[in-house]
Amino acid sequence: MDPVDMVHEIRSMDEPDLHCWTPELRRAVMAVRPDFFGWFAGDRLSYRVKPPDTDREAIVAALLRAHGRRRPVATAKLESRGRIDLVLQNEINEWLQPLGGIGEDSFSLNESFADGCSILDFPTLLAYDQDDHAFQRQARQAEDPKTARRPYAGTLHATWARCMLDGRLCYLTLSMAAWYCYGSMQTAASDEIARLVPHRYVPGPQHGRREGGLIRWDHRVDAGRREGMLDELQRRAWAYEARRCEALLAQFKEQRQAGTFFIADPYPDEPHDERNLLIVFSDPEALARVRFTSFMRDSRALERPREELQAVEAAEVGKVVHHVQEEYDDLLRNFDPKVVPLRKRREVMLHPDAVRDLGDRGES
Repeated sequence: MDPVDMVHEIRSMDEPDLHCWTPELRRAVMAVRPDFFGWFAGDRLSYRVKPPDTDREAIVAALLRAHGRRRPVATAKLESRGRIDLVLQNEINEWLQPLGGIGEDSFSLNESFADGCSILDFPTLLAYDQDDHAFQRQARQAEDPKTARRPYAGTLHATWARCMLDGRLCYLTLSMAAWYCYGSMQTAASDEIARLVPHRYVPGPQHGRREGGLIRWDHRVDAGRREGMLDELQRRAWAYEARRCEALLAQFKEQRQAGTFFIADPYPDEPHDERNLLIVFSDPEALARVRFTSFMRDSRALERPREELQAVEAAEVGKVVHHVQEEYDDLLRNFDPKVVPLRKRREVMLHPDAVRDLGDRGES
């Protein structure tokens, strides 16, 4: 089917998932939009995936009231600003998911869309990812016109999504296989560098300074007078990781495996009652076969043994650790700490809410 026809079909399709809505959700939507269930299916769907902020807040308040929570209006206002505790936020997310999600799994992407655009404009995961690739390429070239154009081979890198599985909310992370291995390489290289050149980050003299409503984030590295060597070793590792990621993207694309790999409970530190699932896609061919309206069914149909991905991951981790060790040995022989390369220093300014969130995670 032509992509344009597929988008039209999505926008005009019946919504069998409405029959799975809880009574509380039905009543909440009717309280805010009494005529909702009399609209055409396409109009209902467009509203569901991108309701006005005021409507969403009112629906959350109605759900809180239906579930017996105190001060529903005030709590809904706090929720709209991201100021409630994680346990309650997860509950609200689960109550709302059938409203904002589409298709068999009430699937939604937890990512931003351009004005006037929504998930309904992308019939497949490939269509969305290609659009995101084009957007990122334009942004990079606007910042630096000399940036080389990378051929498309899959852009998904820890993309967030949500769906309903067996009646429960599940948080999804979607990545290409090459980018997944890239993350493992980064972790392994960072650990090896920390072993070879022990270091820590300490607040700089400007850290915490308020400027124009923002807060300066200023941390410096302390490596026992080996900061120059550490910086050079890190830069060599980053360059190697980038090269290997590009090579893996090309390799997986050429293989046309069209496979998926499922990793359950990928984040052991998350709350025990929070469901998380990481889905790794081998190449663009896999993305082309996954529709948002039947996301889990299509993804499961392509599933391959996780051991295949683990073998590639282990090989790349071994290579990057060996590379770091070789570069460290080279620096021991040739590095001159008196030669300080000129590099542009970036200033980081954070909103107070972001600083608060970092503090809550013990990262300040």
